[in-house]
Parts: sequence; structure tokens; C-alpha cells
Amino acid sequence: MAGGETDPQGLSPLREWRTTQIVRVTAVATLTVLAIVGVLQFLFEIRTILLWVLIGVILAVALQPAVGWLERHRWNRIAAALLVSFGAIAVLVGVIVAVAYPVVFQADDFIRALPSILDELFGTDGQLNFLETRFHILERVARVTPDQVADLVLGNQETIVGVLSRAASMVAGVITILTIMVMMLIEGPRGWAAVLSAMVDEEREWGERVGRNFLRATGGYVRGNLAISLVAGIASYIVLRILGIPYAETLAVLVAVLDIIPLVGATIGAVIVSLVGFATGGAVDGIVLVVFFVVYQQFENNVLQNIVYSKTVSLSPLVVFIAALAGAALGGIVGVLLAIPLTSAGWVLAGDLIALRRQRSVRRGGREPLVKEPPPRDDETAQPGDPQGAPAHVAPPDDARAPGGGAPPGGRAEA
Repeated sequence: MAGGETDPQGLSPLREWRTTQIVRVTAVATLTVLAIVGVLQFLFEIRTILLWVLIGVILAVALQPAVGWLERHRWNRIAAALLVSFGAIAVLVGVIVAVAYPVVFQADDFIRALPSILDELFGTDGQLNFLETRFHILERVARVTPDQVADLVLGNQETIVGVLSRAASMVAGVITILTIMVMMLIEGPRGWAAVLSAMVDEEREWGERVGRNFLRATGGYVRGNLAISLVAGIASYIVLRILGIPYAETLAVLVAVLDIIPLVGATIGAVIVSLVGFATGGAVDGIVLVVFFVVYQQFENNVLQNIVYSKTVSLSPLVVFIAALAGAALGGIVGVLLAIPLTSAGWVLAGDLIALRRQRSVRRGGREPLVKEPPPRDDETAQPGDPQGAPAHVAPPDDARAPGGGAPPGGRAEA
């Protein structure tokens, strides 16, 4: 079919090729979109499992220094991981048991005394009576009957089944997280070594640096956050006991737990404890608690955090705030707790990528200019008097001259 003649089907070869390309590109694009949608749907369906895995990995990273210390003292990796894991679980269970007993009984007493506390706060002589005048809080609370409270707490049979299902799911989640934590402590270094073995030269060096910085940033933040929360709870308990505020154990545990939440947790805990202080101890105790929490927050933000987080990545308050908001939108309280260590790890990864790029640039001797200078034209090298565009006269090499300085064979002598 020469001369652009069409084939029997009425299509030229060029049009047939274009049609084939369009069909091929369309099919590839459609399959790619379907594959991406399928992967996203799959990840959405297993989001709970992914969350458990993420929490287990972060806990393993936090416990890795202890396992490494035992390994350096001639402990087997498996034995060291099991000892650290069961030790951490035992400490956690011991703290819960030691705190749960007084907290449960004090919480029961606190709930029973809640109406009188509200009356002291919002009553005629209370510090917050202006709120009662405007919003009628006591009247609204008085309308609540015991049956309504029972329905709210216990609910109907379907609600009870739902609560039991959520409790079973929580137990399964805790067991899964602890199992992942133990397995990561045992198999984590071996898996990371396999990843590094697939890298070569500077890629391997960069991977090792990223791994070290990730352990330092993520593990340091988790351990530091728990330590600071423990200090906040102990300091609050001491002050509450000195002032003689009832429910000291319950309020101290509440402060420690809320202090784990970045940005707003400590403030919420301080407000709750200060209100209880105003209600149970009077204006003096309430003012003392307010002053204590203000001073402690300054100490925690400016001194304690700098000491604890000195070897980790220091994020700006704006980055922490945005990360906390994103975590809250994606995963609630758990998302907020995971957002900061993940952001810290991402910050470290970005810094390592920038450092790798700069290192490669230095090894190349600097960046090449985006616009290169054009080579010199022949007329720029021409001598005066030569015709425009004629190449400049170049003397023949020495070996091309005739012996004795004469002209080369077949040439004319120079003047």
C-alpha cells in the first residue's frame, strides 16, 4: 500500500497505528487506576490491623536500646528481647494494679460526691454561680434520674453486646500489639540487615544513617513522652497530698494520662484538677493549684523537654500542632499519640535525603550550570585582515616543516 493508499478496511497504516496506541494507553491507564483503587480499598479494610502493627513497631523501637544493651553484654538476642518485653509488660501491669485499686474506690466516691461538688461550684455562694445563672446547670443535672444514668451507662441489650464486642476486640488488639512488639524485637535487626544488603555503596551508608536516626528520633520521643508524663503525675500527686485535696490518686493518674496527649492534654488536666481544688478545698487551694500548674508547664516546656528530648528531633510547635490535628482527624486520640513520633521520623528522613543530595553534589564538584556558554565562533579567533569567517592562520607543526627551516615539500617559503 504505497502512496498513502488505504487498506481493504479503509484505514491507512498511520491511522491504524494511532488507534492501536490509543487503545493500549487507555487500557494501561484504566488498569492502573483500578489497581490503585483496589490497593487503597484493601488498606482501608485492614486499617485496624495496620494501626496495631504501627503501634507494635513504635513500642519495639522504644525498647530497642534495652535489648541492644543486653546484647552488648553477651546476651542472646531472643533471650534479651523476651526479657525486656516481659519486663515491660510486668511493669505496666504492676503500675495498673497499684494505681487501679485506689483509683477505682476513689472514683466511686468521687462520682457519689459529684452532686455536692457541683453545688459548691455553681450554687449561690459558688465561684461559678454566674454560669448557673445563665445556663441553669444544676437544674439540668437535677432532672437526670437514676434510670437515665443506668440506660446511659448500661444501655439496652444490643448496647451491652456492642460493649462486649468492643472489649473483646480491644483485648485481641492488645495481644496482637504485644506479639508484634516481641517479634519485631527478635526479628527486626535481621530484617533491616536484609534490606541493607540489597543496597550498595552510598545507598547502604545512607540506609544505615536513616535507620540510626529513626531509632533515635522515634524511640527517644516515646520514652521521653512517657517519662515526662510520669513526672507530671508524680508532681501533681505530691501537691495534691500537701494541700489535702481528696481523690489525689485519681486526679494524679488523670494528669499523667492526659499529659501524654501533645499540646492540649496537660492544659485539660490542669483545668479539671483546679476545678476540683476550688470545689473541695476552697479558693486558696484552687489558686495554689492554678499557680502550680502554670509554673510546672513552664518548667516542663523550657527545661524538662530540652533535657529529655536533647538527643531527638526538635519539632517546631506549628509542626506539632498540624501533626496533632491530622492525627486526630485520622485516628482520634490514638492518631494524636502516633502523629508526633511519625512526624519526627519523617522529619529525620527528609533531613537525610537532603544531606544525601548535598553529598552527591559535592562529589560531582558542584552543580553544572543550567545554561552553558556556547563554544567560540571561528570569526572570534580570526586575525585582523583575514576574510570574515575565514579560519585563523595556524602554523604547521614542527615535524611538518622541511629540514633547515625551509618550506614543507610542495609549499612556498615564508617571507
